[in-house]
Amino acid sequence: MFKILCHSIYFHLINYLRIKQAVFFSLAFPIFLFIVFGNIWGLNQQEYVASLFTGVLGMTIASDGLFAIGPVIREYYASGLIKYLRKLPMNILSYFIGLIISRVISLLVVLGLLTVVSKLMFNFTPPSEQIINLIAGIVIGLFLFAFLGLTISFSGIKYGSEKGLINFVFFGVLFTSNCFYPVGQFNRIVGAIGDALPLNPILHVLRGEASGFIIVLWLITPIVLFSVLFRRIKFVR
Repeated sequence: MFKILCHSIYFHLINYLRIKQAVFFSLAFPIFLFIVFGNIWGLNQQEYVASLFTGVLGMTIASDGLFAIGPVIREYYASGLIKYLRKLPMNILSYFIGLIISRVISLLVVLGLLTVVSKLMFNFTPPSEQIINLIAGIVIGLFLFAFLGLTISFSGIKYGSEKGLINFVFFGVLFTSNCFYPVGQFNRIVGAIGDALPLNPILHVLRGEASGFIIVLWLITPIVLFSVLFRRIKFVR
């Protein structure tokens, strides 16, 4: 079982590395944003660099969860590929667990790259006691946004239209969050909206801050909605 799971993780990682667009937006682009924003506002501002560090990581977690899991699984069902996967000499659950673990590994690589770049360019590294918070934020955030992406993908909207809706959700969550700056200081209404959406609670986890009940609500609601939608959805194969 463990060997099969390792093969599944390896397969998904290789498949991911072959897609240049995915590698750019999940690895290169976050580092690019960190360098740009860090040089604009973070020079001699260690507090901002620390906030930006977790902000860029949180943005990448949301992006990976929404785009790299939900739409992929929806595509498997819509195309009938799920039938083929069931005939493979491996448990289909191992296949999907391998997909999720491969995304966790990718995010850990992003965390490592951010740490190296942050040290070299801004002389900042996250304190050792924050590492647990960062890893917990990666796992919890990926879980949350993966089920949110699954809920949107299986919502019954026209096939292909879910990508536009996921884009809308991602950018709406991103631009109302505290990833790059505390928006609540500029507009309280936008700040309140961001606090009610799922990305800010994940940022609180990454930063070792109290996230309150809202993160529990966002963890439970997409799972319940996805369970209901998945039982009702019918695909033409």
